[in-house]
Amino acid sequence: MTRFALAALVVAAAATPPITVAAPASLCAPDETAYFECAMAGGKRLAVCGAPPERLQYRFGKPGAIELAHPAAASDGPRTLLIARYHRYRTDRLALSFEREGVSYAVFDDQEDGRGRGGVEVKTADGRVRELACAGPVASRLSELVGVVACDRESALNGGRCP
Repeated sequence: MTRFALAALVVAAAATPPITVAAPASLCAPDETAYFECAMAGGKRLAVCGAPPERLQYRFGKPGAIELAHPAAASDGPRTLLIARYHRYRTDRLALSFEREGVSYAVFDDQEDGRGRGGVEVKTADGRVRELACAGPVASRLSELVGVVACDRESALNGGRCP
C-alpha cells in the first residue's frame, strides 16, 4: 500500500463517526434503580423502579405512556410489594408480587442451569392465569430487594417460610 493510500485510509477512518446503538428507553427515571426491566412484545416494557426504602414501583407500558403503575404512589411500594425466593444449587427463582383490583401480579426472574427467563404472571379473580414473558434480555436485581420489602408468606416459592 502506498503512503498516499495509507494516509487517505487513516483520514477516512478518522472522519467516520463511530456507530453507536442507542439503549432502549427505560421506564425508570434517571434517579431510580431498575430492579427489573425487559422488553415485551409490541414495544412495551416491564420494569420495577425505585430507590428503596423511600420508593419502589411496578411499571408496564411504553416510555412516556405507562399503562399500569403500582402502587400509584411509589412511596407506598416498599410497604405494599411482596417478595419470595427459592434458591438451591444452580437455581434461583424470585417473584415480586402485588394485588390490584382483585388481580394478582407477580414479576418473576427464574434462573436455572445458566438459563433464565422473566416476565409477569397475571392471575384474575376467577383463577385464570396469563404469563407475559419478556421478549428480550432481562436485567434483574430483584435479589437486592430481599429483606428490603416484606416477604410473601403466601408464595409457594419460599414454602410459606419467611425469615
